[in-house]
Amino acid sequence: MTDATHAVTQSALESFAREYLSELGATIRDDGDRWQVQLPSHVDVQFTDSHEFDIVLDTETGAELDSTHILSPESGFAQRLLEEASEVAPIGQVSLTEAVTNGEYQYPPWILESDVDVDDATFSPYYDRTAICVFVRIDIETVSEYQTQFLEAVTVDVESNEPLPNMTELLVEQFFTPKSAWPTEATEDDVSRAETIATEKLHDVFSTGQKAAVENVEDEIAEVRQSASRAADSEFEEYRQLQEQRISELQKEISSLSTRLQGLSTEVDEVESPQQRVEALEKRKELKEEKEQIESELEGILQEKSSGYSQQKEEIDRRHAIKVNTEPKAFTVVLYERGEIELELGTGGRTAVMRAPYAIGAGVTDSVRCENCKKPLSGENPVYLSAGGVCCRCCR
Repeated sequence: MTDATHAVTQSALESFAREYLSELGATIRDDGDRWQVQLPSHVDVQFTDSHEFDIVLDTETGAELDSTHILSPESGFAQRLLEEASEVAPIGQVSLTEAVTNGEYQYPPWILESDVDVDDATFSPYYDRTAICVFVRIDIETVSEYQTQFLEAVTVDVESNEPLPNMTELLVEQFFTPKSAWPTEATEDDVSRAETIATEKLHDVFSTGQKAAVENVEDEIAEVRQSASRAADSEFEEYRQLQEQRISELQKEISSLSTRLQGLSTEVDEVESPQQRVEALEKRKELKEEKEQIESELEGILQEKSSGYSQQKEEIDRRHAIKVNTEPKAFTVVLYERGEIELELGTGGRTAVMRAPYAIGAGVTDSVRCENCKKPLSGENPVYLSAGGVCCRCCR
């Protein structure tokens, strides 16, 4: 799970609902686990039929009433509220500039893990780029437990179709801060450029974003899958034990019927009247048919057992297989600057200057190699300063 992952929790939902209703001009009277909400008369919404209604925060309350709605991740009211909010404002826009980030730079691991200090940094913007921050709802469904939901944010560069995780974390920090003062002013040129993004590129961005969103919660998906697998194993073991019990019961029934048939055979030979003989023969026929049916059932179970109950195992595994659905719910056009950052590094009285490709909000955008040995710099191979200049852990 990343810093841009948000489980659709009760607290997150309450925070969103309160802010959204306030933006609609509603007055909210908070009474513990119940909100008394009054919407302005001119506001037309689809998530409720009334301008005055109560919202109950207790998820154990029960069914919704005409003037009372339940706010919980699974409630119909919450889903209607979220759907309407995304329909009203599915597209946002922000411009990332050096001024917006207050000149605070995001340093790469090869600096953060080193012993050098950044004495000064200067960013030179060369050109503008466009990215899309898309919010993807991830639903993980199984038959063995409640549905799990996540809201995952992923930012993807429109031209390169590459995710920008650092930018996502920066943006989400603001998106999930109630009453954020995040500056969203954009010039007319910015708006025009955002509106001209090709539909095909948007489709590619959404596809990349949905794949990246699933990858970001793969550990959580794996946990759900393991839980579903354990539930499937438990159900199969219960089925196997029931079948073993049924085999034992059928064998006992067959043994009992065999004993009764043997007794009837003796009775047929010993009866004196034709009527008694006919009755005995009919009874023996009924018992033989019953015995044959039970033997047939037993044979079927034994054949199934010889295969390890494979057909039933496949059916149980199929029902317990998890289903992961993704859906883009809203997106924000991000206009940002790319260029080069100049870093003045210092340690132990030594200084040096390095340059690296950089983007506002995204950090260092490409791999950087050691100037001495040409090996890629990373958190495991950070930069160092030697008497000869800039080097790395591998060649210092």
